[in-house]
Amino acid sequence: MSEPGAPVGVRFELLGPLRAWRGGHELAIGSPAQNLLLAVLLARAGQPTGVDELVGLLWEDQPPASAVNVIQRYVGALRRLVEPDLTARSPGHWLVRHPGGYGLQVDAASSDLVEFRTRVLRARRAENADDALAEFNAALALWRGPCAAGLMMPGRARALLVGIDQEGLATVVEAADVAHAAGRPLQPLLLHLERAVKADPFNETVHARLMLALDSVGRRAAALEVYREIRMRLVDELGVEPGAELTRMQHDVLAQRSEEGPAVRAPQARPVVRPAQLPPDLPTFTGRRDQLTRLAGLFDCAAERRRVTVAVIDGLAGTGKTSLAIHLAHQVADRFPDGQLYVNMRGFDPTGAAVDPADALRGFLDVLGIEATQAPSGLDARSGLYRSLLSGRQMLVVLDNVRDSEQVRPLLPGSAGSAVIVTSRNRLSALVATEDADLLTLDTLSSSEARETLVRRLGEEKVSAEPEAVEEIIELCGRLPLALAIVAARARTHPQFSLADITAKLRATQGTLEAFRGDSAGDVRTVFSWSYRVLEPGAARLFRLLSLHRGADFSTAAAASLAGVPLPQAQDLLDELTRIRYLSEHRPGRYLAHDLVRSYAMELREQTDPADEQADALARLVNHYLCSAHGAYLALNPHQLPIDPPVLEPGVCADLARGYGEAMEWFEAELPALTLLIRQIAGVPRLAGNVWKLVLSLQPYYQRSALYHDWVTQAELALRVAVGTGDLVAQANVHRSLAGAYHFVERYDEALEHLNRTAELFEQLGLAADQAYVHSNFGTVFAKLGRFNAALEHHERAFELYRASGNVKGEAIGLEGIGRCLSEMGGNAEAVPLILRAMKLYEDIGDRNGEGNCWSTLATAYGSLGHLDQAIDAWRRAVTYYRELGNRSDESDSLVALGDALSAAGDPEGAEKAWREALHVLDTFGMPAADEVRLRLGDPDARVVSPPGA
Repeated sequence: MSEPGAPVGVRFELLGPLRAWRGGHELAIGSPAQNLLLAVLLARAGQPTGVDELVGLLWEDQPPASAVNVIQRYVGALRRLVEPDLTARSPGHWLVRHPGGYGLQVDAASSDLVEFRTRVLRARRAENADDALAEFNAALALWRGPCAAGLMMPGRARALLVGIDQEGLATVVEAADVAHAAGRPLQPLLLHLERAVKADPFNETVHARLMLALDSVGRRAAALEVYREIRMRLVDELGVEPGAELTRMQHDVLAQRSEEGPAVRAPQARPVVRPAQLPPDLPTFTGRRDQLTRLAGLFDCAAERRRVTVAVIDGLAGTGKTSLAIHLAHQVADRFPDGQLYVNMRGFDPTGAAVDPADALRGFLDVLGIEATQAPSGLDARSGLYRSLLSGRQMLVVLDNVRDSEQVRPLLPGSAGSAVIVTSRNRLSALVATEDADLLTLDTLSSSEARETLVRRLGEEKVSAEPEAVEEIIELCGRLPLALAIVAARARTHPQFSLADITAKLRATQGTLEAFRGDSAGDVRTVFSWSYRVLEPGAARLFRLLSLHRGADFSTAAAASLAGVPLPQAQDLLDELTRIRYLSEHRPGRYLAHDLVRSYAMELREQTDPADEQADALARLVNHYLCSAHGAYLALNPHQLPIDPPVLEPGVCADLARGYGEAMEWFEAELPALTLLIRQIAGVPRLAGNVWKLVLSLQPYYQRSALYHDWVTQAELALRVAVGTGDLVAQANVHRSLAGAYHFVERYDEALEHLNRTAELFEQLGLAADQAYVHSNFGTVFAKLGRFNAALEHHERAFELYRASGNVKGEAIGLEGIGRCLSEMGGNAEAVPLILRAMKLYEDIGDRNGEGNCWSTLATAYGSLGHLDQAIDAWRRAVTYYRELGNRSDESDSLVALGDALSAAGDPEGAEKAWREALHVLDTFGMPAADEVRLRLGDPDARVVSPPGA
């Protein structure tokens, strides 16, 4: 509702060509740049935008010298446009000045974007489908075209508006799914769906819903024409066939299952995700009552505020910022019914390995239901999609350990209702200026709070027995929670020491940690050095060397390798470090340390350990990861060697992955450390030759986890290093790896370029067997492009080279590739005997994974020939092979296909059993294809069953 005296009848329209109205009359907004400024402010929907950010959005990297003055002039002109009677220096009602920036104060009555989001939120909260659909239809009717259609703008501003366009497309799909699930007619949505496919002509999901709607109203021919048109577009312009979702929709339309209602079922929309990522609250948390009361008060009215609530907690390391933030978040979590997001930004990691905002956003998008393959790659695009997903939700976001304002800005929600808690050692004044953040600087504990901390950890009896010693401990620890926790841990693990003994030892150590140097002798370095001096020499050495490891956490084997000691000895040393709270075992066998502790360890290492010993320790760590990654690679791809097996050097321990599941878990846990290690050794001449080997070992994990962009980034780095060292073998292998990465991101032309370079290098090096593998890769890429004749030629050439070199497994690969091509070209009868020959070769060499692949390919061919009984038998055999091997990804794919074949053969009970077994595997490993199986089962809440023997 408008405030008294506020302008009436003002309306801004962004969902289509940009327009503004006042009193029923359309306004001439002005110059293109002034239009762009208005569009950006409207896209932020009331959220303040800093002047610096506005300059970047309007001019990107080439602003005029007078950019700030120009923006001020545009703001003044826009104010006069919508409020011509505004007196000089009046604040105005619509375009409001905020600290460091501006915001448009709009609501559902004055902004079509706000009205759209309000109606969508009502639809999602509606008690029945009819009310939901009424709101959905009213929301979609507000769209007149793409956001700010016809307005020229730079890339960053365009990314902001594209996120809103995607929001609209997602709403059309959601409305269609709601209507179909409730058995309501889709006729009212036809116009919106037709507009959506025009807006995004390559969006297969939207086309599938249009086919669904057309078929539901009896326009079967039109539905099939939609399929024909998008298939031609995909093949002609992208060189790819339609995906599984669209293909199934075509099959369902053709099947005409009209006796049970509409011929097709809607693909199941991904369920609305309610993340709960907060770390556990600390049972020993004490004190900070005044700060908690003040901070909690900020969130009392967060849902009603017209901006995002941002609370920033800053202070020295060790003052308990993270503990306070987590405790606060648990206290207020129930005020944010849509969930909580958490990320440690590692802004003060002693290795400098802060989390990139783009990587943090990718993690948030994944939790919010956006699969890795669907997430955009750029920071601005990811931020725009993230803000669109949070629009209309009430969500709490905790950004821990932030370095500066620039690291946190892309992670701030774009609309009111959500709230953010930020912790940092730095004072983030820029957030206060531009985001109107509330700032709390956390000081050390009061004396009473410090005593309460010791009581919670040691008990009232022990603390009360030695009051003078307790007072001195508190002052010697500088009343820092972290230092007090370390001293308390020492007291608990050595109950024979009195608190007076501990005080004397602490007082005798006068070292100071540079970041905490002050008037008191009780700086944190004093506490750390006192604990350090009681360590056994082996534990002290390991503590120092652990600072060479740049990952957030590490395994026992990695620690053993750094120290060059056997695994049992390393475990004893880690136990000693854990007892004094230098480390914490946050998962069985995995350890982490506070940033401050790691900084202290790094200082000690640089002061104590000779450079050659540090270099040897880093080399052992690299060898640990080479051997561990190689073993995990083989667990995922048996009988395939990406490189010659590395030799386990003396003093090195490797992590052993037993089977497919453990290998995937190992890669997931170690990926951050591997990524940082690769960057670290890229500039170390002694170790740079290992970069390409580590990247190649990561390939199967990148592929199975759909981390294709990460694969591209790491392979490009490996190529630069290989070129720099002049290693032709490395260059050839990395070009081939890059070809694989580009193939998965559908950059097929670049994939072919790298394969051509690979072929040249392998020929130059005289590696015939490797040439054969390259031809197989060419065949795969050409098949993706639909160029099956070229693909067939390469598979045939690969087969010839394999056979000439006596590579039996290669012969099998070649025959299988030829068979797949022939099957794709309709030559299933010719394909079957070739696949059987390949299977026999795999059987002869004991490659059971290859046999499983052949059964899978054979099943597809049999199904295409109409031999359903043989196809079903082949799928069952493939499932058996993959299950025995622990290849859960291919096992689940085969179970899904088996269910499809059983369904086509008229065995619905058998089909359901196979699909539910597949769902068990997919849900166990968090694979995105689970939604497709629930679609087949027709139940978004389908239960899973364990497969036999699981």
